[in-house]
Amino acid sequence: MEKFKLRRSRRFGAVASLFTGLLVASLSIGTAAFASGSTVQPVSSAQTPAWSNGQTVTIQYPQNFFCDKSVTSAAPSGCEVGQDSNVGPVANAGRSVLYVLTPLFPNPVPAPMCGVASCPNHPLNIDLSRIYGALGATSGISVNNVSLPAHSHILDGNAGGWWDVKIVAVTNQAAWAKLAAGKSQATMDALINTPNSGVLGPIPTNLYLFFNVVGRR
Repeated sequence: MEKFKLRRSRRFGAVASLFTGLLVASLSIGTAAFASGSTVQPVSSAQTPAWSNGQTVTIQYPQNFFCDKSVTSAAPSGCEVGQDSNVGPVANAGRSVLYVLTPLFPNPVPAPMCGVASCPNHPLNIDLSRIYGALGATSGISVNNVSLPAHSHILDGNAGGWWDVKIVAVTNQAAWAKLAAGKSQATMDALINTPNSGVLGPIPTNLYLFFNVVGRR
C-alpha cells in the first residue's frame, strides 16, 4: 500500500495530463459508436486473453462488473477513473489486481485485447472527470461519460474472483511492444519506474471485474 501511495503521488499529475486524451484515443483506436449503459453477459463462455507472468492466458467472466456507487460518477455505469473505491464487492483486503493497459496513440501493434466498449462484463462507459480536474481545468463535462477505451490486460497472478482494476497509460508504440513481449507485471513495473518510458500509472478506479484464469493460449 505504501508503495502504491508513493508511486501515485510521484506520477499522478503526469498520468492525469495524458488521460485527457482518452476520448480521442478511444475514437481513433476503434469504430464503436458512443455507448451508454453497461455490458451484461453473465455467461461462463465469455472470455478474453490477458498477460500473466510472461504468458498469455485465457480469462473467463461468469459475473458482471461492479463499481462502488459510493464514489460519484456521471457515467451510466457508475464507474470512475482517478478515485479508488470505498468498498468492494466483497470483503477481501488481499484482492488481486488487474492492470488495464490503455494505449494513448493510434494503431497500436499488437492490437488491444479489447476494442472500444467491447469486452464482456466490462462497463461500456466511464467517467474521466476526476482526471480532468487534476489538471486545474474549469470543467470536466466533455470527459464525464466516455466509451470505455480499447485496452489490454496484465494480471498480478493467476487467481480468480474479484479483481481491483487500475489503469496504466501507454503513450508510444515502443513501450507497447515491450509490454507485449514481456507479458508480465514485472515488465510493466520496470517501465513505470523508468523515466520517459511511455508507461505511466497505475491510476485507481472504483471498478472491479469478476473472472477466473482458465487456461493458457
